[in-house]
Amino acid sequence: MSMTFTGTFVEKIRRSPGAVSFRFTRPPAYSFEAGQSFSITIPSPEGPLVHQFSHADSPTEPHTELTTRMTGSPFKTALDALVPGTEAVFRGPQGRFLFRYDLPKLAFLTGGVGITPVRSILRYLVDTGGAGRLQGQEIVLVYGCMTEDDIIYREEIDAAARSLAGLRVIYVVTQPNAGWKGYGGFITADILRAELGDASAWTYYVVGPPPMIVAMDKVTGVLQIPDSQIVKESFAGYTS
Repeated sequence: MSMTFTGTFVEKIRRSPGAVSFRFTRPPAYSFEAGQSFSITIPSPEGPLVHQFSHADSPTEPHTELTTRMTGSPFKTALDALVPGTEAVFRGPQGRFLFRYDLPKLAFLTGGVGITPVRSILRYLVDTGGAGRLQGQEIVLVYGCMTEDDIIYREEIDAAARSLAGLRVIYVVTQPNAGWKGYGGFITADILRAELGDASAWTYYVVGPPPMIVAMDKVTGVLQIPDSQIVKESFAGYTS
């Protein structure tokens, strides 16, 4: 059930050279599932501005958190200028990017700030001890970033991989430094074949800005994955 509520801006947290998290208070009456999204209306000198974001926070946390790339757009400029105590209007939840507890093999394919709904899901699974998951369930997160410094929530993701049974994390860095020991370049069908084995046995969660969705459509097309095994969340309006 969607609802409208007012949240107060609390703080911002730098997550990478280009990405920042913004935290707001959230009323106990607001209920959502990990991976869903919301709209936020913030004040600006030109009047109210609206944008859609995925919940980066988990239902187990007391605040609402959005994490975004700072593009210099009117909305992002106004967002960056918020001072603690400023009120914003939220409406949500929306979206069906929801974790499937009943499937044996789940692969998340994302890049950059596309990690936000995945972080929401992983945080919820960690906080709840993975209760309700199919026994032996495998989860693989394949996360692509431009540089190693651009990996958002890295410490938390690595901690989740250590504590959550069946979770593996694979980073793919487009411009790796000399000491990088993981995959370089972009997420490819060959990487997925190497890491997943029988690619047809997995359900794929694809999330990120439109170019990421297009790229992963090509990869899953090469792997001949039917649409029935793909869940998508496109970050429309990503550049704004």
